[in-house]
Amino acid sequence: MGYPETLEALARLHVDPRFREAWTRDASRTLAPLALTPGEREALGRVDRTVVDRAGRMMDYHRTERVREQLPWVDEAKRPELTPLRLAFLQDVLPEVLNREEAIAWCRFLEAGDPQGNRLPAYVPQVARCERLRLSLAWGLLPMPPVGPHVESFDFPVLGLLAALDAPGWPPVEARPTRVEYLKVPGLPAVMLRELPAP
Repeated sequence: MGYPETLEALARLHVDPRFREAWTRDASRTLAPLALTPGEREALGRVDRTVVDRAGRMMDYHRTERVREQLPWVDEAKRPELTPLRLAFLQDVLPEVLNREEAIAWCRFLEAGDPQGNRLPAYVPQVARCERLRLSLAWGLLPMPPVGPHVESFDFPVLGLLAALDAPGWPPVEARPTRVEYLKVPGLPAVMLRELPAP
């Protein structure tokens, strides 16, 4: 009990939408399981709801922009079907420290599928996997092969799809087995991608 626990509760109010919503409905019940003194619970229960809501919305916006910085195709103005997924992501996945890690977490979230049935194209998890690998290999979060490039197989032409996602909407595309080569750029957090010819 004490200052660290109080700070942790305040941090959760900022970064955890479900905790924030529960606290807004019933602060004493939400704070009861935490290792806080009665005085700390009472003080946290008196925090201005408007301030907490504003801070939470700012954090949610910041997280969304951190993802979009790494993945420009994650644009709700061009693809509004992403909005409910973003809201679910913000609720279900705690924030990461770095922008690239936030984007990787978003990709993993999309790779798991659409739990709300928003009927995204079947290729979206594949595009997310392609992007997760790009970021992870570029920053050394996944090992490159000892010799040569890293090669991944996909069910869709993901590089063409990523280029097409500059335009609004979801481009129609047929499934096509595709292999993508990831070649690390020496000395830089980057990889070069190219589609390999069909074997």
